[in-house]
Amino acid sequence: MILLALDTTSRFGSVAVTGGGEVLAEVNYVSPSSHSRQMFRALDEVLKIAGVKLDAIEGLAVAAGPGSFTGIRIGLSLVKALGLASRRPIAAVSALEALALKLVLPGAPVVAPMIDARKGEVFAGAYEPEGDELKTVVPPGAYPPETFLSMLPAGREFWFIGTGANLYCQIIIEKLGPAALFPPRSFHLAAEVGLLGERLLARGQGVTPEKLEPIYYRKSQAEEKTTIERR
Repeated sequence: MILLALDTTSRFGSVAVTGGGEVLAEVNYVSPSSHSRQMFRALDEVLKIAGVKLDAIEGLAVAAGPGSFTGIRIGLSLVKALGLASRRPIAAVSALEALALKLVLPGAPVVAPMIDARKGEVFAGAYEPEGDELKTVVPPGAYPPETFLSMLPAGREFWFIGTGANLYCQIIIEKLGPAALFPPRSFHLAAEVGLLGERLLARGQGVTPEKLEPIYYRKSQAEEKTTIERR
């Protein structure tokens, strides 16, 4: 299956084409503000590099969150439009799982992706390999960094990745010492989103555009304001 995958959950935007468990093409960019203009350019470029036309795409995959609320909405809106136009199935992929996939290898330690959620919190989870799948060690969610670190299993080694891991690296080191490692990896996720999306669609876990939902783990500022005003 040839898949078009994209990620706009952070300023590290990316779009990729995958097929048969391989990355056929990937275009990355850094967007300090909006993804709208850069994403369309990257989309056109990645199809050219992969040598495929849009009507040859058999499925779509998107990082549905967590991450920037605005970025998530941009990505989901674009994929919904593509899904409606092409009637292709859509895979909604966790950005945390996509980050974890960059480090999950047979025999690897527990991988702990952490995304800066602001307000003194991180979007985080912990995973380890189980065959071709990711086994959840700590459920994904929004946590204060110290709370998340206290949920990690004792006596294990951990690989950390993500903007939250970078931001709170000193706290992580103070808490875990030499058990905490920070392998350098890119934060661009479209390739991993595509690979995970292939697995979801192969299991029949695709969704229609109408059923595509974001992965937030907490309310946006607008939703919090509305809740307060209703009290």
